[in-house]
Amino acid sequence: MTMTDSPPETVADTAPAAAVDIAADGLYAWLSTTDHKVIGRIWIVLASVFGLLATAIGALVAFEQIDTTSIDLLGGTNAYFQMWGLARFALVFMVVVPLFVGLATVVVPMQIGSSNIAFPRAALASAWGYVFGSLIVIISVFAGGGWGALDAVTTGEADAIQLTLLGTGLLLGSLLLASVCLATTVISLRTAGMGLMKAPLFAWSILVASSVWLLTLPVAIANLIIVTVDLRGGPLVFGDPQSSSIYEQLAWVFEQPQIYAIAIPALGVLGSVIPVSAESRHFNHAAMVIVIGLAGLLSIGGWSQPFFGDTRSYLVYVAFGLAAGLPVFGALALSGLTLFKGQRPVGIPTAHFAGSLIAVLLLLGAVSVGGLRVIEPLELIGTTADTAVMNFTAFAALTAALAGLAFWSSKIFSSPANPFLGLVGVLSFAGAASLLGLSGLIAGFDGAPDNLLGDVSHLAETMSIVSVLGALAGFGGATALFGLVSLSLMSTSVDEADPWGGHTLEWATATPVATDNFDGPIARVKSEAPLLDGAAEESEAS
Repeated sequence: MTMTDSPPETVADTAPAAAVDIAADGLYAWLSTTDHKVIGRIWIVLASVFGLLATAIGALVAFEQIDTTSIDLLGGTNAYFQMWGLARFALVFMVVVPLFVGLATVVVPMQIGSSNIAFPRAALASAWGYVFGSLIVIISVFAGGGWGALDAVTTGEADAIQLTLLGTGLLLGSLLLASVCLATTVISLRTAGMGLMKAPLFAWSILVASSVWLLTLPVAIANLIIVTVDLRGGPLVFGDPQSSSIYEQLAWVFEQPQIYAIAIPALGVLGSVIPVSAESRHFNHAAMVIVIGLAGLLSIGGWSQPFFGDTRSYLVYVAFGLAAGLPVFGALALSGLTLFKGQRPVGIPTAHFAGSLIAVLLLLGAVSVGGLRVIEPLELIGTTADTAVMNFTAFAALTAALAGLAFWSSKIFSSPANPFLGLVGVLSFAGAASLLGLSGLIAGFDGAPDNLLGDVSHLAETMSIVSVLGALAGFGGATALFGLVSLSLMSTSVDEADPWGGHTLEWATATPVATDNFDGPIARVKSEAPLLDGAAEESEAS
């Protein structure tokens, strides 16, 4: 069941070469490689490390929010505001998006039949730009920087704030460069016969997500430039460090519709896993392509930032908020129909099956809260409901990324992912999303401000206790993710080339994957499931 003119080598045939490759996959390889698989591992490994930091800071902030009238755990109002901002930036831009970028950097070229990613040196540069940008942000925030402050700002803190803005710009620029490489790969390097409507759903979702990031992240970089110029020599119209105005210019990236963009690849993971689990073709591949494209269209932000004028009362903003649930419902319905027509019932859930399905159910929670948020009489905008949407979306995306790591572990690490850690991580992230999302929504109905500073009601304080449990669950999930990645990297066992009975071209490669991915030319693709086509042709020939 292969799509190459000459079959891939067996595991036994490639084991000696794999040993040499893994041994060479050290720091020098990470600094000089043009192999998309090594570049992808850089993103994945560092994102799993930063995941521990982001969720640990989130837990500390959650503990502090139990009583924000007396802030002492983090060392004062400024420190609280800095850590509150860092927990958000780190979770979204240092963990969730990089995990999907790393996953896509490894898997997408193989899925579309390419020997490498487009612009591999640029892809490597983007990975290290992400590392250095993240480190600059973290160090500067701990030095007193951040995205503004709420009380007296010292000269040192003002300098650290500017350093934070520099690191944020480097981080976002690196994500943009990675998006260029990924989008170009899907557009230009597909194998013969594979039109976009036949592209694997994960590759298509990465193209859609990359396109959204390319359209919107430059707006955030423009915000950073305005603030930086203002701070260094302007009249402090937009970027007064002794206020929350800097953060407010960037807050739109954590709010709907823009926050939904980080979860678009979750739909691609679902679309890749469900047909394989059901041992059946997707019920309607073309419909799923349209659904993912619609999700991308409804995730375009930038225009919705309220700092320069309140766009959140516009009809188009309300329409985006209410329509965001359509692609999520569509993806779940199509996946359910695929399972229904499947050739076998799904038994004990694997991490990739449970994770992909749970992730989109959590995303359904995110768009549901988002739909309530844009209904003006409910007065949820500016409350903790804003954070509820972000937490639901971010942890849904993390759940899907973990499912993808478990599914494609043989192609990423050459070894099977630990099934126990995979399920623990999925359930922990699901618990974090549910507890943080629902507590934020309930407190938002009670009018609790988004950063929970000042006097809040007894109900909001109770929900803060619930959010602590959610934050701890998030840290537990990040620990499981880090453990899964670490054990997979250190494992000496070699997984099967196709442990799940896959349908797309990445499963036609040997494990460990050869440097050029495929051993020979790939037969012309006839559908979205080329390995099923190959199996059918072999069956007819015999």
